[in-house]
Amino acid sequence: MKSGIGQAAYKSTEIHSCQASYDIVASEYYDADLHPTCADFRAASRVYLKKVFDAEAPRGRIADVGCGRSLVLEFVSKDLVLVDESRGMVQGNMGGVEVRIANIEMGSFGHEEFDWIFAILGDPYNTPAAWGHIFEALRPKGQCIFITPSVVWAKKFRERDKGERSGFARFVLSGGRSVYLRSLIFPVAEQRALIDRSNLKLIEVHSIFASELPNVRSPKISQHLSDDDPVVDVYRVSKL
Repeated sequence: MKSGIGQAAYKSTEIHSCQASYDIVASEYYDADLHPTCADFRAASRVYLKKVFDAEAPRGRIADVGCGRSLVLEFVSKDLVLVDESRGMVQGNMGGVEVRIANIEMGSFGHEEFDWIFAILGDPYNTPAAWGHIFEALRPKGQCIFITPSVVWAKKFRERDKGERSGFARFVLSGGRSVYLRSLIFPVAEQRALIDRSNLKLIEVHSIFASELPNVRSPKISQHLSDDDPVVDVYRVSKL
């Protein structure tokens, strides 16, 4: 829908609040020159995934939800299911793995099916409904790795930049239009409460710091975070 804000800067702005809206940015989301902040968050998520797969080699039935161009697929393909509502975002995946077009907030994507669920940059669907369906899809003792942009970054950049809006990520498209897509990033206590309400147990909170990235592309990150500030936060959750 069109923004009701009367400022000229927002005349061509669209605001979208649902995960499906990523179709709007799908054609250029993975262009690191156009969207370096996305590239940096993705790089930080890859750093964490490498640690997990090197140390534990997760196996069993695995889901990558809200996967887009799946990072998990870089580490494992056997018994992997890619889940995303946006057909445009999943088009770049190769390897013949199963793809399910599904909105994880609106309905089930599995019933006690998965040993591991990965949600890489899951802030667009960081909601009670989505967490309820994650609980449903996990097998007993299964684990979920849920990654979001860091709450430190959200406070240092989003809360201070006049072009940003609370609860949304701003994408400036190649044609100059700004699009706002939902992005729900919470302090640890609020995130824990959200997880607890889904009958899941938060077993670890981890962060990947700016110093761990081989190269920081985005001024939205480099100009607001120091080397010892987190770029992404990771919530590791278990179904008891």
